[in-house]
Amino acid sequence: MSKPVSAETAPMQINRRRAIALASSAVAVSLIPPADAASLDLHRPQDAWQIHRKLQFRTDSGLVFWWIRGPSFGQIGADLTPLYELNFGTVQRVTQRADGGFDVTQLEMAFRTDLETGQPLKSLRNPYTGESFPIEFTPVGPTILHFSRDNVPVVPTEIGGSKIQFESIPSTPFIVGDTIYYRHRARSRVITAGAQDRIINDISTISGPAREALNPAATWVDARLQSSDITGWPRWMKMGDRPGGVTLRGVGGKVRRFADMPADWLAMLHAARPDIAADPVAALDRPQAIYKN
Repeated sequence: MSKPVSAETAPMQINRRRAIALASSAVAVSLIPPADAASLDLHRPQDAWQIHRKLQFRTDSGLVFWWIRGPSFGQIGADLTPLYELNFGTVQRVTQRADGGFDVTQLEMAFRTDLETGQPLKSLRNPYTGESFPIEFTPVGPTILHFSRDNVPVVPTEIGGSKIQFESIPSTPFIVGDTIYYRHRARSRVITAGAQDRIINDISTISGPAREALNPAATWVDARLQSSDITGWPRWMKMGDRPGGVTLRGVGGKVRRFADMPADWLAMLHAARPDIAADPVAALDRPQAIYKN
């Protein structure tokens, strides 16, 4: 959760990209019934779903804000070549459904920044080919994602002419000391006529205070994230049939207020899109984004 973003990868990043909540706008209507016991049971499926949902999102309706940052590397075999730093933020509106599932409307905003200065890149030189590419800040979304009762996203089998093969691999949360951990893994294959298939692996671990996660009455956990996305080469790098791909080493966090997002990311957003920075929640009500290859 996930998440690391371009319009090309956005439909497959649905499990990693989270966001923050302007708590004053949240509608506190929990539709996951609490367990009868005083504490949730990690090994009871319905309880595990609730724990996962409150770690990654929330179990009532409202807003969620996530940030993620870390270096992206080109990877050929075991050799890593630094490319850029990802500085990512997202705002999500979670709506619980009567059937036990939920919907998420989200807007993803990623800056590719210089590894040394942290400033947004205007262009990026491909270290393998020597070719340079312009880098533009392009928010992805808003997009509406639908999740089942057990938190599995409903991914279209075809988007914009590309076929999508998606698999979510669940795991059981575990506790060490006073911290609970949930490991997430999802795999997508993007099949586009005339282009090499692209594999996107979202591998992440979400953690937070166990007392919050196991409390049946709590709808939110102050969570943290470690993310290791492993993907094929993005097509904009024009790597052709060269073996290898891109690996992200990211960390992140979930916060309740937009103002609590990282200060440098907020400054970049104010400079690039002051309209979104002024009212990020209103941006969720704009027309949905159209997927393009």
